[in-house]
Amino acid sequence: MFSTEDVQLTRANLLSAVVAMLGLLLFCALTALVIEKRTMVLDHQLIEMLRSHATPLFTTVMLAATFVSGRLAIPVALLFAYLLFRRDGWRSAWYYVAACLTAQLLNLVLKYGIGRARPHGISPKLTAAGGPSYPSADVMMAVVVFGLGAWVLSRSIESAGLRTVVRFIVVIFIAAMTVARVYLGAHWPSDVLGALFAGVTCSAIWTASALSDPRSLRLPLLESADPLTAPVVR
Repeated sequence: MFSTEDVQLTRANLLSAVVAMLGLLLFCALTALVIEKRTMVLDHQLIEMLRSHATPLFTTVMLAATFVSGRLAIPVALLFAYLLFRRDGWRSAWYYVAACLTAQLLNLVLKYGIGRARPHGISPKLTAAGGPSYPSADVMMAVVVFGLGAWVLSRSIESAGLRTVVRFIVVIFIAAMTVARVYLGAHWPSDVLGALFAGVTCSAIWTASALSDPRSLRLPLLESADPLTAPVVR
């Protein structure tokens, strides 16, 4: 007979695998369109539409979002890894660090393998950005570093409402970061969309790997019907 914990782990692992597969399929489809230059018309239109709403306040908010993600990604990753180590042990921390390192390496391979040029002469370039454009490194790392880290750590929060608030804030931050990279002239819209797909895929793959490891990330035996939101019981 399977225990309640085994059922929860199986469901969570299956969900992670489905998310990883879906993210990978969407990323591959978008990448094929980018390579064939079939997104250029829509990319231009979206940039022009976004820039039509430019205001000093909006620019300040977008600069703040990209500053936080760019400058704080490494410190936050180290902090999250340390907190995971203290809470769950070194194996859980290792899976998180591995996800971050894999995402960074994969992004470099994709960027220089595809070699897409950044936008020029379409909108003002208001932030530093160098190298190839697709997919956006800042957005991809924001998904893995902030998104995955916050999701795993927030499992310790006993209040379902507070847990939801924390995750909602992180989602809003990632969304703001995604818009900022386009608004500030660093990326095409398809760059950040591809980065979202790639970041979610990478996060889901490593989550499934951790859930498959009995010595790593474990879901608790609680009455909660949603294994992905149940807090950790030590």
